[in-house]
Amino acid sequence: MKKYITYTAALLMAVPTLTSCLEESVPTSGATQTQVENSSKDGLVNAITKFMNTVTDAYDYSDIGYPGIMLHRDCMTADIPVRDPGYFYFNLFNDCQYLGDLASQTDLWNYYTALIHNANIAIQACDKESSDDALNLATGYVYRAMAYMDMMRLYEFRATGTSLDNNLEELKGLTVPIVTELTSEAKARVNPRAPYYKMYRFILTDLDKAQAALTRTSERGSKNKASEGVVYGLKARLWLEIATRADRDPADLSEMLAHDSDIYDSDDDLGDGYALNPLGIASATDAYAQASENARAAINSGYSPLSKDEWYNLSTGFNSATNNSWMWGILIGASDEMVTYYVWQSWVSYMAPEANYGVASSTYKASMMIDRNLYESIGTNDWRRLTWINPDDFEEGEDAYIRNYADKTQLSFAEWSGHAPYVGFKVRPGQGARTTSLTGNKVDIPLMRVEEMYFIEAEAVANCRGAAAGKSLLETFMNTYRYEGGNYSCNATTIEGVVEQIITQKRIELWGEGLSIFDIRRLGIAVTRGYEGTNHPESYRINSVEGYVPAWSTIFIPRREANLNKMCKLNPDPSGVCQSYLWK
Repeated sequence: MKKYITYTAALLMAVPTLTSCLEESVPTSGATQTQVENSSKDGLVNAITKFMNTVTDAYDYSDIGYPGIMLHRDCMTADIPVRDPGYFYFNLFNDCQYLGDLASQTDLWNYYTALIHNANIAIQACDKESSDDALNLATGYVYRAMAYMDMMRLYEFRATGTSLDNNLEELKGLTVPIVTELTSEAKARVNPRAPYYKMYRFILTDLDKAQAALTRTSERGSKNKASEGVVYGLKARLWLEIATRADRDPADLSEMLAHDSDIYDSDDDLGDGYALNPLGIASATDAYAQASENARAAINSGYSPLSKDEWYNLSTGFNSATNNSWMWGILIGASDEMVTYYVWQSWVSYMAPEANYGVASSTYKASMMIDRNLYESIGTNDWRRLTWINPDDFEEGEDAYIRNYADKTQLSFAEWSGHAPYVGFKVRPGQGARTTSLTGNKVDIPLMRVEEMYFIEAEAVANCRGAAAGKSLLETFMNTYRYEGGNYSCNATTIEGVVEQIITQKRIELWGEGLSIFDIRRLGIAVTRGYEGTNHPESYRINSVEGYVPAWSTIFIPRREANLNKMCKLNPDPSGVCQSYLWK
Protein backbone atom coordinates (compact mmCIF):
# COMPACT_ATOMS: atom_id res chain seq x y z
CA MET A 1 0.00 0.00 0.00
CA LYS A 2 1.33 3.44 -0.90
CA LYS A 3 2.03 5.83 1.94
CA TYR A 4 0.61 9.35 1.83
CA ILE A 5 1.41 12.48 3.77
CA THR A 6 -1.29 13.55 6.19
CA TYR A 7 -1.64 17.03 7.61
CA THR A 8 -3.63 18.42 10.46
CA ALA A 9 -5.69 21.52 9.65
CA ALA A 10 -3.04 23.74 11.19
CA LEU A 11 -0.24 22.26 9.13
CA LEU A 12 -2.19 22.79 5.93
CA MET A 13 -1.24 26.45 6.15
CA ALA A 14 2.24 25.53 5.00
CA VAL A 15 1.49 23.20 2.07
CA PRO A 16 3.47 24.75 -0.81
CA THR A 17 2.64 22.80 -3.96
CA LEU A 18 0.54 20.06 -5.48
CA THR A 19 3.68 17.95 -5.48
CA SER A 20 3.99 18.28 -1.72
CA CYS A 21 0.59 16.67 -1.23
CA LEU A 22 2.33 13.30 -1.22
CA GLU A 23 4.84 11.95 1.21
CA GLU A 24 8.56 11.62 0.70
CA SER A 25 9.21 12.03 4.42
CA VAL A 26 6.55 12.89 6.96
CA PRO A 27 7.11 16.30 8.60
CA THR A 28 7.45 16.08 12.37
CA SER A 29 4.54 18.47 12.83
CA GLY A 30 2.21 16.43 10.65
CA ALA A 31 0.02 13.48 11.49
CA THR A 32 1.28 9.99 10.72
CA GLN A 33 -0.61 7.62 8.47
CA THR A 34 -1.62 5.60 11.53
CA GLN A 35 -2.99 8.70 13.19
CA VAL A 36 -5.10 9.48 10.12
CA GLU A 37 -6.42 5.95 9.96
CA ASN A 38 -7.47 6.29 13.60
CA SER A 39 -8.88 9.79 13.18
CA SER A 40 -12.52 10.74 13.40
CA LYS A 41 -13.99 11.02 9.91
CA ASP A 42 -16.01 13.98 11.18
CA GLY A 43 -12.77 15.60 12.33
CA LEU A 44 -11.12 15.19 8.93
CA VAL A 45 -14.08 16.74 7.14
CA ASN A 46 -14.34 19.50 9.72
CA ALA A 47 -10.69 20.25 8.92
CA ILE A 48 -11.82 21.05 5.35
CA THR A 49 -14.64 23.36 6.41
CA LYS A 50 -12.47 25.05 9.03
CA PHE A 51 -9.69 25.59 6.51
CA MET A 52 -12.10 27.62 4.39
CA ASN A 53 -11.78 30.48 6.90
CA THR A 54 -8.20 29.85 8.04
CA VAL A 55 -5.59 32.57 7.58
CA THR A 56 -2.44 30.99 6.14
CA ASP A 57 -0.28 34.14 6.01
CA ALA A 58 -0.98 36.69 8.73
CA TYR A 59 1.38 39.16 7.05
CA ASP A 60 -0.65 39.12 3.85
CA TYR A 61 -3.64 41.25 4.83
CA SER A 62 -5.69 39.96 1.92
CA ASP A 63 -5.42 36.44 3.35
CA ILE A 64 -8.64 35.66 5.18
CA GLY A 65 -8.89 32.12 3.83
CA TYR A 66 -11.19 31.31 0.94
CA PRO A 67 -13.22 34.54 1.35
CA GLY A 68 -10.04 36.44 0.47
CA ILE A 69 -9.81 34.49 -2.77
CA MET A 70 -13.45 35.36 -3.47
CA LEU A 71 -12.55 39.04 -3.09
CA HIS A 72 -9.51 38.68 -5.34
CA ARG A 73 -11.75 37.10 -7.99
CA ASP A 74 -14.20 40.00 -7.82
CA CYS A 75 -11.31 42.44 -8.10
CA MET A 76 -10.44 40.83 -11.44
CA THR A 77 -13.71 42.30 -12.70
CA ALA A 78 -15.04 45.86 -12.88
CA ASP A 79 -17.94 45.09 -10.55
CA ILE A 80 -16.52 46.20 -7.18
CA PRO A 81 -14.40 49.34 -7.35
CA VAL A 82 -13.00 50.48 -4.02
CA ARG A 83 -13.80 53.96 -2.75
CA ASP A 84 -10.26 54.75 -1.57
CA PRO A 85 -7.34 52.32 -2.07
CA GLY A 86 -5.37 53.67 0.89
CA TYR A 87 -6.40 50.80 3.19
CA PHE A 88 -7.33 48.38 0.42
CA TYR A 89 -5.44 45.08 0.38
CA PHE A 90 -6.85 43.45 -2.76
CA ASN A 91 -5.23 45.53 -5.49
CA LEU A 92 -3.34 42.58 -6.97
CA PHE A 93 -5.68 42.27 -9.95
CA ASN A 94 -6.69 45.94 -10.01
CA ASP A 95 -3.40 47.65 -10.82
CA CYS A 96 -1.84 44.49 -12.35
CA GLN A 97 1.74 45.27 -11.35
CA TYR A 98 2.87 42.14 -9.48
CA LEU A 99 1.25 39.18 -11.20
CA GLY A 100 4.29 36.98 -11.77
CA ASP A 101 6.37 34.68 -9.59
CA LEU A 102 5.80 36.51 -6.31
CA ALA A 103 4.44 35.67 -2.87
CA SER A 104 0.91 36.81 -3.65
CA GLN A 105 0.53 34.40 -6.58
CA THR A 106 2.18 31.64 -4.57
CA ASP A 107 -0.30 32.17 -1.72
CA LEU A 108 -3.24 31.66 -4.08
CA TRP A 109 -1.76 28.44 -5.47
CA ASN A 110 -0.85 27.22 -1.98
CA TYR A 111 -4.35 27.78 -0.68
CA TYR A 112 -6.08 25.82 -3.43
CA THR A 113 -3.59 22.94 -3.32
CA ALA A 114 -3.85 22.74 0.47
CA LEU A 115 -7.65 22.62 0.19
CA ILE A 116 -7.35 19.79 -2.33
CA HIS A 117 -4.91 17.99 -0.07
CA ASN A 118 -7.28 18.28 2.87
CA ALA A 119 -10.11 16.87 0.75
CA ASN A 120 -7.85 14.02 -0.40
CA ILE A 121 -7.13 13.12 3.23
CA ALA A 122 -10.85 12.92 4.07
CA ILE A 123 -11.70 10.95 0.92
CA GLN A 124 -8.87 8.52 1.58
CA ALA A 125 -10.00 7.91 5.17
CA CYS A 126 -13.67 7.22 4.38
CA ASP A 127 -15.09 3.80 3.62
CA LYS A 128 -16.41 4.18 0.06
CA GLU A 129 -19.40 1.89 0.66
CA SER A 130 -20.31 2.68 4.27
CA SER A 131 -23.49 4.58 5.02
CA ASP A 132 -21.81 5.85 8.20
CA ASP A 133 -19.12 7.60 6.14
CA ALA A 134 -21.39 8.69 3.29
CA LEU A 135 -21.94 12.35 4.23
CA ASN A 136 -18.27 12.87 5.04
CA LEU A 137 -17.20 11.19 1.81
CA ALA A 138 -19.61 13.31 -0.25
CA THR A 139 -18.34 16.45 1.47
CA GLY A 140 -14.75 15.57 0.61
CA TYR A 141 -15.71 15.08 -3.03
CA VAL A 142 -17.69 18.34 -3.36
CA TYR A 143 -14.88 20.45 -1.88
CA ARG A 144 -12.32 18.79 -4.12
CA ALA A 145 -14.59 19.29 -7.13
CA MET A 146 -15.08 22.96 -6.24
CA ALA A 147 -11.33 23.54 -5.80
CA TYR A 148 -10.43 21.91 -9.10
CA MET A 149 -13.26 23.70 -10.90
CA ASP A 150 -11.99 27.03 -9.57
CA MET A 151 -8.42 26.24 -10.60
CA MET A 152 -9.48 24.95 -14.00
CA ARG A 153 -11.29 28.21 -14.71
CA LEU A 154 -8.55 30.50 -13.34
CA TYR A 155 -5.31 28.80 -14.43
CA GLU A 156 -6.14 27.64 -17.96
CA PHE A 157 -4.47 30.06 -20.36
CA ARG A 158 -6.96 31.40 -22.87
CA ALA A 159 -6.60 34.00 -25.59
CA THR A 160 -6.34 37.54 -24.26
CA GLY A 161 -6.15 39.60 -27.45
CA THR A 162 -2.68 40.76 -26.39
CA SER A 163 0.93 39.76 -27.07
CA LEU A 164 0.58 37.14 -24.33
CA ASP A 165 -1.22 35.00 -26.91
CA ASN A 166 2.16 34.08 -28.36
CA ASN A 167 2.11 31.41 -25.64
CA LEU A 168 -1.25 30.03 -26.71
CA GLU A 169 -0.01 27.18 -28.90
CA GLU A 170 2.10 25.74 -26.10
CA LEU A 171 -0.48 26.18 -23.34
CA LYS A 172 -3.82 25.81 -25.12
CA GLY A 173 -6.31 23.67 -23.26
CA LEU A 174 -4.12 22.96 -20.21
CA THR A 175 -5.67 23.32 -16.74
CA VAL A 176 -3.71 22.16 -13.67
CA PRO A 177 -2.11 18.85 -12.61
CA ILE A 178 -4.54 16.43 -10.98
CA VAL A 179 -3.57 14.89 -7.65
CA THR A 180 -5.97 12.44 -6.03
CA GLU A 181 -5.83 10.46 -2.81
CA LEU A 182 -4.12 7.69 -4.81
CA THR A 183 -1.49 9.66 -6.73
CA SER A 184 2.04 8.44 -6.08
CA GLU A 185 4.92 10.70 -5.09
CA ALA A 186 6.89 9.64 -8.16
CA LYS A 187 4.06 10.55 -10.54
CA ALA A 188 3.39 13.86 -8.78
CA ARG A 189 6.89 14.97 -9.77
CA VAL A 190 6.26 14.30 -13.47
CA ASN A 191 2.58 15.28 -13.59
CA PRO A 192 1.58 17.49 -16.56
CA ARG A 193 -1.30 19.95 -16.46
CA ALA A 194 -4.46 18.05 -17.31
CA PRO A 195 -6.18 18.97 -20.61
CA TYR A 196 -9.64 20.47 -20.18
CA TYR A 197 -11.46 17.37 -21.47
CA LYS A 198 -9.82 15.19 -18.81
CA MET A 199 -10.45 17.76 -16.07
CA TYR A 200 -14.13 17.99 -17.01
CA ARG A 201 -14.49 14.24 -16.63
CA PHE A 202 -12.51 14.20 -13.37
CA ILE A 203 -14.71 16.88 -11.75
CA LEU A 204 -17.89 15.24 -13.03
CA THR A 205 -16.73 11.90 -11.62
CA ASP A 206 -16.16 13.45 -8.19
CA LEU A 207 -19.65 14.94 -8.27
CA ASP A 208 -21.17 11.64 -9.42
CA LYS A 209 -19.43 9.94 -6.51
CA ALA A 210 -20.71 12.56 -4.08
CA GLN A 211 -24.22 12.10 -5.41
CA ALA A 212 -23.99 8.32 -5.06
CA ALA A 213 -22.68 8.64 -1.50
CA LEU A 214 -25.60 10.85 -0.49
CA THR A 215 -28.07 8.19 -1.63
CA ARG A 216 -26.63 5.88 1.05
CA THR A 217 -27.56 8.11 3.97
CA SER A 218 -30.48 10.11 5.29
CA GLU A 219 -28.10 12.26 7.34
CA ARG A 220 -28.15 15.92 6.40
CA GLY A 221 -25.36 18.13 7.62
CA SER A 222 -25.03 21.86 8.14
CA LYS A 223 -24.76 24.20 5.16
CA ASN A 224 -20.99 23.85 4.97
CA LYS A 225 -21.33 20.14 4.14
CA ALA A 226 -22.40 18.32 1.00
CA SER A 227 -26.05 18.09 0.02
CA GLU A 228 -28.01 16.93 -2.99
CA GLY A 229 -28.67 20.55 -3.96
CA VAL A 230 -24.99 21.50 -3.77
CA VAL A 231 -24.04 18.58 -6.02
CA TYR A 232 -26.66 19.60 -8.58
CA GLY A 233 -25.47 23.21 -8.33
CA LEU A 234 -21.83 22.31 -8.95
CA LYS A 235 -22.87 20.14 -11.88
CA ALA A 236 -24.87 23.05 -13.31
CA ARG A 237 -21.77 25.28 -13.11
CA LEU A 238 -19.61 22.61 -14.73
CA TRP A 239 -22.02 21.83 -17.54
CA LEU A 240 -22.38 25.52 -18.38
CA GLU A 241 -18.59 25.71 -18.76
CA ILE A 242 -18.59 22.63 -20.98
CA ALA A 243 -21.54 23.85 -23.07
CA THR A 244 -20.06 27.29 -23.72
CA ARG A 245 -16.78 25.78 -24.83
CA ALA A 246 -18.48 23.25 -27.08
CA ASP A 247 -20.69 25.97 -28.55
CA ARG A 248 -17.93 28.48 -29.26
CA ASP A 249 -15.17 26.16 -30.42
CA PRO A 250 -16.23 23.19 -32.58
CA ALA A 251 -12.64 21.92 -32.58
CA ASP A 252 -12.69 21.72 -28.78
CA LEU A 253 -16.01 19.88 -28.91
CA SER A 254 -14.53 17.37 -31.34
CA GLU A 255 -11.58 16.87 -29.00
CA MET A 256 -13.90 16.34 -26.03
CA LEU A 257 -15.84 13.73 -27.95
CA ALA A 258 -12.67 12.03 -29.20
CA HIS A 259 -11.38 11.64 -25.62
CA ASP A 260 -14.66 10.79 -23.92
CA SER A 261 -13.90 7.08 -23.90
CA ASP A 262 -10.23 7.41 -22.88
CA ILE A 263 -9.27 4.99 -20.13
CA TYR A 264 -7.28 6.55 -17.29
CA ASP A 265 -7.40 3.71 -14.76
CA SER A 266 -3.72 2.94 -15.25
CA ASP A 267 -2.71 6.59 -15.46
CA ASP A 268 -0.78 7.07 -12.24
CA ASP A 269 -1.50 10.79 -11.83
CA LEU A 270 -4.98 9.67 -10.79
CA GLY A 271 -3.80 6.47 -9.12
CA ASP A 272 -3.99 2.81 -10.00
CA GLY A 273 -7.56 1.70 -10.55
CA TYR A 274 -8.94 5.24 -10.83
CA ALA A 275 -11.56 5.47 -13.60
CA LEU A 276 -13.30 8.56 -14.96
CA ASN A 277 -16.92 8.72 -16.03
CA PRO A 278 -17.61 9.88 -19.61
CA LEU A 279 -19.39 13.15 -20.31
CA GLY A 280 -21.81 11.27 -22.53
CA ILE A 281 -22.80 14.16 -24.80
CA ALA A 282 -22.76 14.60 -28.57
CA SER A 283 -23.23 18.36 -28.94
CA ALA A 284 -23.22 21.73 -27.22
CA THR A 285 -27.01 21.50 -27.06
CA ASP A 286 -26.70 18.32 -24.99
CA ALA A 287 -24.38 20.11 -22.57
CA TYR A 288 -26.70 23.11 -22.25
CA ALA A 289 -29.55 20.71 -21.55
CA GLN A 290 -27.49 19.13 -18.76
CA ALA A 291 -26.79 22.58 -17.30
CA SER A 292 -30.48 23.53 -17.30
CA GLU A 293 -31.59 20.17 -15.88
CA ASN A 294 -29.09 20.28 -13.03
CA ALA A 295 -29.89 23.91 -12.23
CA ARG A 296 -33.59 23.06 -12.09
CA ALA A 297 -32.85 20.01 -9.92
CA ALA A 298 -30.91 22.26 -7.54
CA ILE A 299 -33.85 24.69 -7.35
CA ASN A 300 -36.25 21.82 -6.74
CA SER A 301 -34.11 20.51 -3.89
CA GLY A 302 -36.00 22.80 -1.57
CA TYR A 303 -34.64 26.33 -2.00
CA SER A 304 -36.21 29.69 -2.76
CA PRO A 305 -34.77 33.17 -3.47
CA LEU A 306 -34.19 35.72 -0.75
CA SER A 307 -37.04 38.10 -0.07
CA LYS A 308 -36.57 41.85 0.18
CA ASP A 309 -36.93 41.67 3.96
CA GLU A 310 -34.31 38.93 4.24
CA TRP A 311 -31.90 40.79 1.94
CA TYR A 312 -32.11 44.01 3.97
CA ASN A 313 -32.40 42.46 7.44
CA LEU A 314 -30.24 44.58 9.77
CA SER A 315 -28.99 41.64 11.84
CA THR A 316 -28.98 38.68 9.40
CA GLY A 317 -28.65 40.26 5.96
CA PHE A 318 -25.87 38.41 4.11
CA ASN A 319 -24.27 37.19 7.30
CA SER A 320 -26.40 34.19 8.17
CA ALA A 321 -27.11 30.96 6.31
CA THR A 322 -30.40 30.53 8.18
CA ASN A 323 -32.54 31.24 5.15
CA ASN A 324 -33.93 29.18 2.31
CA SER A 325 -31.75 30.74 -0.40
CA TRP A 326 -28.25 29.83 0.73
CA MET A 327 -27.42 26.32 -0.44
CA TRP A 328 -23.79 26.19 0.67
CA GLY A 329 -21.62 28.47 2.73
CA ILE A 330 -18.67 29.12 5.01
CA LEU A 331 -19.77 29.04 8.64
CA ILE A 332 -17.49 30.92 11.04
CA GLY A 333 -17.81 29.70 14.64
CA ALA A 334 -17.29 31.56 17.90
CA SER A 335 -13.96 29.81 18.51
CA ASP A 336 -12.56 30.39 15.01
CA GLU A 337 -9.52 32.64 14.76
CA MET A 338 -11.40 35.03 12.48
CA VAL A 339 -13.48 35.84 15.55
CA THR A 340 -11.08 35.35 18.45
CA TYR A 341 -7.89 36.81 16.99
CA TYR A 342 -8.45 38.87 13.86
CA VAL A 343 -10.33 42.15 13.92
CA TRP A 344 -9.91 44.32 10.83
CA GLN A 345 -8.29 41.51 8.79
CA SER A 346 -11.63 39.84 8.17
CA TRP A 347 -14.49 39.46 5.73
CA VAL A 348 -16.72 41.81 7.69
CA SER A 349 -14.00 44.46 7.94
CA TYR A 350 -13.57 44.42 4.16
CA MET A 351 -17.19 44.03 3.10
CA ALA A 352 -19.45 45.60 5.76
CA PRO A 353 -19.31 49.43 5.95
CA GLU A 354 -21.47 49.34 9.10
CA ALA A 355 -18.66 47.70 11.10
CA ASN A 356 -16.90 50.58 12.86
CA TYR A 357 -13.77 48.47 13.42
CA GLY A 358 -13.39 47.65 9.72
CA VAL A 359 -11.49 49.28 6.89
CA ALA A 360 -14.75 49.56 4.90
CA SER A 361 -15.99 52.07 7.49
CA SER A 362 -16.23 55.78 6.73
CA THR A 363 -13.08 56.28 8.81
CA TYR A 364 -10.79 54.23 6.54
CA LYS A 365 -12.87 54.49 3.34
CA ALA A 366 -11.78 51.17 1.79
CA SER A 367 -15.42 50.35 1.13
CA MET A 368 -16.58 48.30 -1.82
CA MET A 369 -18.67 50.12 -4.39
CA ILE A 370 -20.63 48.93 -7.39
CA ASP A 371 -19.37 49.93 -10.83
CA ARG A 372 -21.23 52.99 -12.07
CA ASN A 373 -22.16 51.39 -15.41
CA LEU A 374 -23.45 48.25 -13.69
CA TYR A 375 -25.46 50.31 -11.21
CA GLU A 376 -27.08 52.28 -13.99
CA SER A 377 -28.35 49.02 -15.49
CA ILE A 378 -30.47 48.39 -12.36
CA GLY A 379 -34.10 49.33 -12.96
CA THR A 380 -35.75 51.86 -10.67
CA ASN A 381 -38.35 49.27 -9.64
CA ASP A 382 -35.69 46.72 -8.73
CA TRP A 383 -35.61 46.66 -4.92
CA ARG A 384 -31.94 45.58 -4.95
CA ARG A 385 -31.05 49.08 -6.19
CA LEU A 386 -30.96 50.51 -2.65
CA THR A 387 -28.24 48.03 -1.65
CA TRP A 388 -25.89 50.75 -2.89
CA ILE A 389 -26.01 54.52 -2.32
CA ASN A 390 -27.69 56.18 -5.26
CA PRO A 391 -25.68 59.29 -6.29
CA ASP A 392 -28.86 61.37 -6.69
CA ASP A 393 -29.98 60.38 -3.18
CA PHE A 394 -26.56 61.22 -1.81
CA GLU A 395 -26.73 64.67 -3.35
CA GLU A 396 -30.28 65.26 -2.06
CA GLY A 397 -29.20 64.44 1.48
CA GLU A 398 -31.25 63.71 4.60
CA ASP A 399 -34.68 63.57 3.00
CA ALA A 400 -33.53 60.85 0.60
CA TYR A 401 -31.78 59.03 3.45
CA ILE A 402 -34.98 59.00 5.53
CA ARG A 403 -37.10 57.98 2.55
CA ASN A 404 -34.92 55.21 1.15
CA TYR A 405 -32.19 54.09 3.54
CA ALA A 406 -33.09 54.72 7.19
CA ASP A 407 -34.81 51.33 7.50
CA LYS A 408 -32.04 49.54 5.59
CA THR A 409 -29.00 50.52 7.64
CA GLN A 410 -28.01 51.02 11.25
CA LEU A 411 -26.10 54.14 10.27
CA SER A 412 -27.42 57.55 11.24
CA PHE A 413 -27.71 60.13 8.50
CA ALA A 414 -24.44 61.70 9.63
CA GLU A 415 -22.69 58.31 9.40
CA TRP A 416 -24.34 57.42 6.11
CA SER A 417 -23.31 60.71 4.55
CA GLY A 418 -19.72 59.99 5.58
CA HIS A 419 -19.68 57.34 2.86
CA ALA A 420 -19.97 58.00 -0.87
CA PRO A 421 -22.21 57.25 -3.87
CA TYR A 422 -22.19 53.62 -5.03
CA VAL A 423 -20.89 52.25 -1.67
CA GLY A 424 -22.58 48.88 -1.02
CA PHE A 425 -24.28 47.73 2.20
CA LYS A 426 -25.02 44.17 1.12
CA VAL A 427 -22.95 42.48 3.85
CA ARG A 428 -23.74 43.13 7.52
CA PRO A 429 -21.64 42.49 10.63
CA GLY A 430 -22.76 39.42 12.59
CA GLN A 431 -25.99 40.03 14.51
CA GLY A 432 -25.66 43.63 13.38
CA ALA A 433 -22.83 44.16 15.90
CA ARG A 434 -21.04 47.28 14.67
CA THR A 435 -18.45 47.78 17.39
CA THR A 436 -17.50 44.31 18.69
CA SER A 437 -15.55 42.09 16.34
CA LEU A 438 -16.06 39.07 18.62
CA THR A 439 -19.70 39.19 17.51
CA GLY A 440 -19.46 41.10 14.25
CA ASN A 441 -16.90 38.76 12.64
CA LYS A 442 -18.92 35.64 13.47
CA VAL A 443 -20.75 35.40 10.15
CA ASP A 444 -21.68 32.99 7.40
CA ILE A 445 -20.44 33.64 3.86
CA PRO A 446 -22.30 32.31 0.79
CA LEU A 447 -20.65 29.85 -1.56
CA MET A 448 -23.81 29.05 -3.51
CA ARG A 449 -27.27 30.58 -3.55
CA VAL A 450 -30.30 29.30 -5.39
CA GLU A 451 -30.61 32.58 -7.33
CA GLU A 452 -27.51 31.59 -9.30
CA MET A 453 -29.32 28.45 -10.42
CA TYR A 454 -32.18 30.48 -11.90
CA PHE A 455 -29.70 32.43 -14.02
CA ILE A 456 -27.83 29.30 -15.12
CA GLU A 457 -31.12 27.70 -16.11
CA ALA A 458 -32.21 30.75 -18.10
CA GLU A 459 -28.90 31.01 -19.97
CA ALA A 460 -28.78 27.30 -20.75
CA VAL A 461 -32.40 27.23 -21.91
CA ALA A 462 -31.82 30.26 -24.16
CA ASN A 463 -29.02 28.35 -25.85
CA CYS A 464 -30.74 25.00 -26.24
CA ARG A 465 -34.40 26.02 -26.65
CA GLY A 466 -34.17 29.51 -28.10
CA ALA A 467 -34.00 33.15 -27.06
CA ALA A 468 -37.71 33.42 -26.25
CA ALA A 469 -37.57 30.53 -23.79
CA GLY A 470 -34.56 31.96 -21.97
CA LYS A 471 -36.07 35.44 -21.97
CA SER A 472 -39.27 34.09 -20.42
CA LEU A 473 -37.36 32.47 -17.56
CA LEU A 474 -35.40 35.67 -16.89
CA GLU A 475 -38.54 37.81 -16.87
CA THR A 476 -40.36 35.37 -14.61
CA PHE A 477 -37.52 35.38 -12.07
CA MET A 478 -37.14 39.16 -12.08
CA ASN A 479 -40.85 39.91 -11.85
CA THR A 480 -41.49 37.25 -9.21
CA TYR A 481 -38.53 37.94 -6.95
CA ARG A 482 -36.82 41.27 -7.69
CA TYR A 483 -39.07 43.89 -9.34
CA GLU A 484 -41.76 45.64 -7.34
CA GLY A 485 -44.76 46.01 -9.60
CA GLY A 486 -43.66 43.16 -11.87
CA ASN A 487 -42.77 45.31 -14.86
CA TYR A 488 -39.34 43.98 -15.77
CA SER A 489 -39.02 43.29 -19.48
CA CYS A 490 -36.03 41.93 -21.38
CA ASN A 491 -35.96 43.79 -24.70
CA ALA A 492 -33.46 41.45 -26.37
CA THR A 493 -34.59 39.13 -29.16
CA THR A 494 -31.43 37.18 -29.99
CA ILE A 495 -29.76 34.48 -27.94
CA GLU A 496 -26.70 36.69 -27.52
CA GLY A 497 -28.80 39.62 -26.37
CA VAL A 498 -30.81 37.55 -23.91
CA VAL A 499 -27.65 36.00 -22.47
CA GLU A 500 -26.15 39.48 -22.06
CA GLN A 501 -29.19 40.55 -20.03
CA ILE A 502 -29.05 37.38 -17.95
CA ILE A 503 -25.39 37.91 -17.12
CA THR A 504 -25.99 41.56 -16.20
CA GLN A 505 -28.70 40.59 -13.73
CA LYS A 506 -26.55 37.76 -12.42
CA ARG A 507 -23.64 40.16 -11.77
CA ILE A 508 -25.95 42.49 -9.86
CA GLU A 509 -27.39 39.62 -7.84
CA LEU A 510 -24.04 38.03 -6.98
CA TRP A 511 -22.12 41.29 -6.41
CA GLY A 512 -19.38 40.67 -3.86
CA GLU A 513 -19.73 36.87 -3.89
CA GLY A 514 -16.67 36.12 -6.03
CA LEU A 515 -18.41 34.42 -8.95
CA SER A 516 -18.69 36.95 -11.78
CA ILE A 517 -15.16 36.44 -13.14
CA PHE A 518 -16.05 32.90 -14.18
CA ASP A 519 -18.81 34.16 -16.50
CA ILE A 520 -16.59 36.97 -17.77
CA ARG A 521 -13.84 34.51 -18.71
CA ARG A 522 -16.27 31.92 -20.04
CA LEU A 523 -18.04 34.37 -22.36
CA GLY A 524 -15.16 36.71 -23.23
CA ILE A 525 -16.88 39.75 -21.69
CA ALA A 526 -14.71 42.86 -21.61
CA VAL A 527 -13.77 44.24 -18.19
CA THR A 528 -14.10 48.00 -18.55
CA ARG A 529 -12.92 50.12 -15.63
CA GLY A 530 -11.78 53.15 -17.61
CA TYR A 531 -14.53 55.27 -19.18
CA GLU A 532 -16.01 58.75 -18.89
CA GLY A 533 -17.54 59.13 -15.43
CA THR A 534 -15.93 55.97 -14.04
CA ASN A 535 -15.84 55.49 -10.27
CA HIS A 536 -12.72 53.29 -10.32
CA PRO A 537 -9.48 54.70 -8.82
CA GLU A 538 -7.21 56.11 -11.48
CA SER A 539 -4.50 53.43 -11.32
CA TYR A 540 -7.12 50.65 -11.64
CA ARG A 541 -8.65 51.85 -14.92
CA ILE A 542 -7.33 48.98 -16.99
CA ASN A 543 -9.63 47.62 -19.71
CA SER A 544 -9.56 44.17 -21.27
CA VAL A 545 -10.25 43.27 -24.89
CA GLU A 546 -13.82 42.37 -25.87
CA GLY A 547 -14.18 38.73 -26.90
CA TYR A 548 -11.16 37.59 -24.88
CA VAL A 549 -10.39 36.79 -21.25
CA PRO A 550 -8.87 39.63 -19.22
CA ALA A 551 -5.12 39.06 -19.41
CA TRP A 552 -4.70 39.55 -15.65
CA SER A 553 -7.34 36.93 -14.80
CA THR A 554 -5.17 33.92 -15.74
CA ILE A 555 -3.21 33.26 -12.57
CA PHE A 556 0.52 32.60 -12.65
CA ILE A 557 1.63 29.16 -11.41
CA PRO A 558 4.55 29.50 -8.95
CA ARG A 559 7.92 28.58 -10.42
CA ARG A 560 8.56 26.32 -7.45
CA GLU A 561 5.78 24.03 -8.67
CA ALA A 562 7.60 23.62 -11.97
CA ASN A 563 10.88 23.00 -10.13
CA LEU A 564 9.30 20.15 -8.18
CA ASN A 565 7.08 18.91 -11.02
CA LYS A 566 9.16 19.12 -14.17
CA MET A 567 6.14 18.49 -16.43
CA CYS A 568 4.19 21.52 -15.19
CA LYS A 569 4.31 24.34 -17.73
CA LEU A 570 3.94 27.89 -16.41
CA ASN A 571 1.61 30.65 -17.56
CA PRO A 572 3.20 33.90 -18.73
CA ASP A 573 3.49 36.87 -16.36
CA PRO A 574 0.86 39.38 -17.60
CA SER A 575 1.97 42.33 -15.45
CA GLY A 576 3.60 44.56 -18.07
CA VAL A 577 1.11 43.78 -20.81
CA CYS A 578 -1.86 44.59 -18.58
CA GLN A 579 -0.39 47.92 -17.55
CA SER A 580 -0.26 48.93 -21.21
CA TYR A 581 -4.08 48.80 -21.29
CA LEU A 582 -4.47 51.52 -18.64
CA TRP A 583 -7.15 53.99 -19.74
CA LYS A 584 -6.22 57.66 -19.50
